Amino acid sequence: MRSNWRSTKISMVAAAMLAGVALSATVVGDPRQVLADDKIGPAVLTVTGEVTESNRGPFDPDTDKFFGYFDAEFDEAVSFDYSMLEQLDAVKVSADFPKDGPVHVFEGPSLASILEAAGATGEVLTLQALDGYQIEVPASELIRSGAVLALRRDGEALGIGDFGPLHLVFPRAEREDLKDMSDDHWIWSVYHISIK
Repeated sequence: MRSNWRSTKISMVAAAMLAGVALSATVVGDPRQVLADDKIGPAVLTVTGEVTESNRGPFDPDTDKFFGYFDAEFDEAVSFDYSMLEQLDAVKVSADFPKDGPVHVFEGPSLASILEAAGATGEVLTLQALDGYQIEVPASELIRSGAVLALRRDGEALGIGDFGPLHLVFPRAEREDLKDMSDDHWIWSVYHISIK
């Protein structure tokens, strides 16, 4: 299913601009408000590339060792700590993962709310896991499929070494149009999203 250091490229299709795609969950208030507090704890997710709400400096080779290891340099970025992600829309979805396995309840912010909070202006996302595995997909495709970056499964926080800090999931057990969806996009241990 998943091979370390393998990069999966999903063929890109003509897609609607991110701003034109309807959100699959109701966002309470302005997601960008989570960036208003200057006090940020340890980042669990960094969004780089075409963002307008930067809250951290550019790539620093002296301190950004993990990003440097994966050649992930950037000029501006948005860092989210765990608390900030919890302040976004709390979406619960039921899904079998792995496919045809037991159904679990996953909870976390919608991908749409994260992109809105970051002021994302690009159309294509690269989501990267801690082991270097990554997928490249049109943002609109993921949002249409109800993508959630889960913080919890069945009420338990996802930890590093498990599927955490974040696991990209979809409401496969709730939507007929997703019932045959493969696990290809269900990337776990997500820590970085690049937007272009």
